[in-house]
Amino acid sequence: MLNYKFLLLDADGTFLDFSLTEKIALNLLFDHYNLSHEEETFSSYEECNRRCWNSFEKGEMSMAELKVRRFSLFFEQQGLPYDANEANLFYVNCLASNAHYIEGAPGLLERLGHDYDLEVITNGIASVQRGRLDALGASKYFSHIIISEEIGYQKPSTDFFDKTLEIIHASKEECLIIGDSLSSDIKGGIDSGIDTCYLHLGRDLDTSDSRIKYHASSYSELLSVIYAD
Repeated sequence: MLNYKFLLLDADGTFLDFSLTEKIALNLLFDHYNLSHEEETFSSYEECNRRCWNSFEKGEMSMAELKVRRFSLFFEQQGLPYDANEANLFYVNCLASNAHYIEGAPGLLERLGHDYDLEVITNGIASVQRGRLDALGASKYFSHIIISEEIGYQKPSTDFFDKTLEIIHASKEECLIIGDSLSSDIKGGIDSGIDTCYLHLGRDLDTSDSRIKYHASSYSELLSVIYAD
């Protein structure tokens, strides 16, 4: 078993199925505004959303700005007159009310929780993340739920991880970060001097970066890594 006390788990793409939640929420949003469900419409939103999240991770945009800006960009691209603030409120409510685990996640969290203190570290919108975790009853697995919007720093900033260590009363050496984002979870951990495990579920991605201490492409592989003899 690996010699850590704390496992710092990202949420979306690590144990929460955000892809499914997002799909449901976007379908409801597009229905609300009578928008086409063609792939081109979804791709347009995804591009705008991705641009905003990239700016957020770089510290160029606040969460409050991100929530609205992605929709103002999207409506501009679609040539639509709708209000971005209203769209954000509708969409966020849809996200918060549609909670789904990645298959096998409850068993994983149950197993890990027997031997480690589990902490959530997420850049997600606070109301959405807390709403989904509560809806699933997932909060019981974690000692702390640390959300960038609430602490004032976002991954991959080292300030986010310094604040996390302060909140959970841990040293860097006691922690392992587990996440699916190279640009957020893994980069932030490496920059902060905290060991990382890159969890790329079902994806054949480049794992050649020697600074990443562990890799896992499935939950079973993750458990094999953590409980290696």
